[in-house]
Amino acid sequence: MSVAQPDPQAVPNYPTEGHKAEIDTAHALFLEELSSTEGWEDQGEREGGVQLYKKDDPENPYGVPTVKGEVIVPNCTSDAFLAVIQLPGMRTRWDPRFQGGHMLARYSRLSFAFYTEMKGMGWLVYPRDIVGVQQNFKSKEFNQEITVIQTSVQEDELAPEQSGKTRATLSVSGWQLLPQGDDLKVTYIVKISLNGSMPLAMVSMVATETPLCTGRAKDVYESLGHAPYVHILTTDNEDGLTFQNESITPPVSATDGGPLEYRSTFGPAKAGTSFHVVYDAKKLYAGGVEVVLEGDAAGKDGVQVSDDGEGKISVKVEKELGGVVALVVKPK
Repeated sequence: MSVAQPDPQAVPNYPTEGHKAEIDTAHALFLEELSSTEGWEDQGEREGGVQLYKKDDPENPYGVPTVKGEVIVPNCTSDAFLAVIQLPGMRTRWDPRFQGGHMLARYSRLSFAFYTEMKGMGWLVYPRDIVGVQQNFKSKEFNQEITVIQTSVQEDELAPEQSGKTRATLSVSGWQLLPQGDDLKVTYIVKISLNGSMPLAMVSMVATETPLCTGRAKDVYESLGHAPYVHILTTDNEDGLTFQNESITPPVSATDGGPLEYRSTFGPAKAGTSFHVVYDAKKLYAGGVEVVLEGDAAGKDGVQVSDDGEGKISVKVEKELGGVVALVVKPK
């Protein structure tokens, strides 16, 4: 039995706080590791200006150490970089160990459960998978500090154990996106137990590859740009507006741009709610976009969509939307 993506993704009591205790624990661990210098071993600077660190676990000397990568991304906002690292179709471009993944349940606009598959290493090491929850800590204002926290959770009904895969335990995967003038300081910290057996040489490779993802994500932003992202205009608790899922098509290969079709599914929604979708009109969609509203939900004809041609799509629900529709954005 594979791990399927439920439809719809939003939980019945949306918006709510899903797996709050696990998120609180992981968030506290991330902030502790972010502020502490104790135990971190400098691994030097790599190509692209990525600074690497590791912290060995004395209780598990043969396991993957806690790792950290730091990099400065010139001329980048926190919102734009979040749109590079968050969607699975973008992660395929910067994480060489990532096989795929999808949402299991959405608790709010900024919180959801997920399933991730990581590649194996030949015949020696089984693929890993992770069942986790993500919470974004961010302001509604543009280009403020953003913290992204992920940690493992138990969701046996949504994501049972899979034959041929070893389930990893993610204590924390955290990103800090910190604006510094026109630039962005990106810090990525990961503490994970891969479980099962793994040769030490491959443990070492994972410990190096993981924090280098900061530099690879920077490369994607600089060469390709950022995926579209939602900017909410309604109240903080999202009264009357339910978001379901977001996705962007992955590339066919590592060097392929891909079809770059972005989908944001939402609804039900009350009349008067609205939001923007911000897209990259300078790089990813330099030739402009086509915008289509798909679905047959009652009230769909009351959803007004307009594109300013400069990177902002406005969506306004003028009469009650009774179901789910998809806003589709693709290059012209």
